[in-house]
Amino acid sequence: MKIARTLIAILIATLFAINILAQAPGEDRVLAYFQAFNSGSAEQVESFAQANFTPQALQRHNADERRAMFDQLRGAHGKFTVAGVRTSNSGLDVDVRDENGETLQFRFTIEPAPPHRIAGLGINIGGGREEGPQLPPLKLPSDFSAPLDAYIRQLPDFSGSVLVAKNGEIQFEKAYGLASRRFNVANKTSTRFNVGSITKDFTRAAIGQLAQAGKLKVDVPILTYLPNYPNKEVAQKITIQQLVDHRSGLGDVFTPRFFETNNLRYRTLQSYIDFFASDPLQYEPGKGQRYSNYGYVVLGAIIEAVSGEDYFDYIQKHVFDPAGMSGSGFFDVQKIVPDLAVGHTRKENEWLENTLVRPGPRGIPAGGSYSSARDLLNFDRALRAKKLLDDQWTRWFFKGDAQGSRVSAGGSPGVNAAVASDGVWTVVVLTNIDPPTGEKFAEALAEALKI
Repeated sequence: MKIARTLIAILIATLFAINILAQAPGEDRVLAYFQAFNSGSAEQVESFAQANFTPQALQRHNADERRAMFDQLRGAHGKFTVAGVRTSNSGLDVDVRDENGETLQFRFTIEPAPPHRIAGLGINIGGGREEGPQLPPLKLPSDFSAPLDAYIRQLPDFSGSVLVAKNGEIQFEKAYGLASRRFNVANKTSTRFNVGSITKDFTRAAIGQLAQAGKLKVDVPILTYLPNYPNKEVAQKITIQQLVDHRSGLGDVFTPRFFETNNLRYRTLQSYIDFFASDPLQYEPGKGQRYSNYGYVVLGAIIEAVSGEDYFDYIQKHVFDPAGMSGSGFFDVQKIVPDLAVGHTRKENEWLENTLVRPGPRGIPAGGSYSSARDLLNFDRALRAKKLLDDQWTRWFFKGDAQGSRVSAGGSPGVNAAVASDGVWTVVVLTNIDPPTGEKFAEALAEALKI
């Protein structure tokens, strides 16, 4: 039974004042996690993990990796104050505020049977995420094709493509809904969808390739490669790694000021830099962490500078082609391109096409590329087979564990895409509707497959 309530917890020093309402399964462990975190002791956090995480969760990341995660979070955010706890399909979502007033959402996967240990932990920087519809529980038998198809068909207004593969072999692949409501064109398994921020994975892979080739270093200031960056003081402070990790202090692209202009005018990455470079930093580089689409635009400009190639051409030649992503690309919204899904967003119960809220006519290094579900499977397999990066830089891409679990998602009006994989199972869900239905369904499917 779903528990609909909110728990307010106030941290005083390192103690929790917890209300006396009945707790959801695993909630005591989740709250104790923050108590351990706020102690400031990495050893105490590791002791908590050993006592409260499932064996599978402990195997997914070793003690050194957990220590690195603690050090990064503690350094960027300080202590956390719990603002709310609510149930989800896979466990518990916890909204917290850090010492800078920033909101984050921790997503705890809880094993369904007692003792309800923590089976997974994810963090959404920025919080404030739309909840969307509550999805029904998803349980899959060994032969899950028919039950999964029936489950998807009862999701309200679902429109997209779903793929499940095991060891690279496709077990399920179907498309649903309409690629164009205007012309009543159905989605197909070959249809290419706007994958939103999954595009950042392609940009990150390109940075890794150029570092592997000795053409750039990730720990040097961006001014090294962009000597004409309009704000030289900022460019001297920020490193490439900080751009990759969203720790640069740079802000967003999708601001009111941006949408007050004609987004079709932004045809080069330099046009974005000219527009945003004068914006003040949100915080000193390395002193915080906040999602930055503009930071990835700067990464794209660095790729152009050190490779001598146009960013879009580089990704096509060095990422899409070697990964076998034959249908993927950055497509001009002003041109007629076959087999592309049009994004549909709801406003006052009416469906609208999302053309006017795209980032420029072709997308940007932070989002807006198009791919099919099978192409994204090929990208994941190419990464794990080290076809795109060598062992060192594959580990860098996966943040330390080349064979570990990977979750990537993107969402904006009329766009919601997600990929989850663990080296055995791969789940791809692409939709041309508003978030978060596609991502929530991908999470439920990944949990049912124990990814």
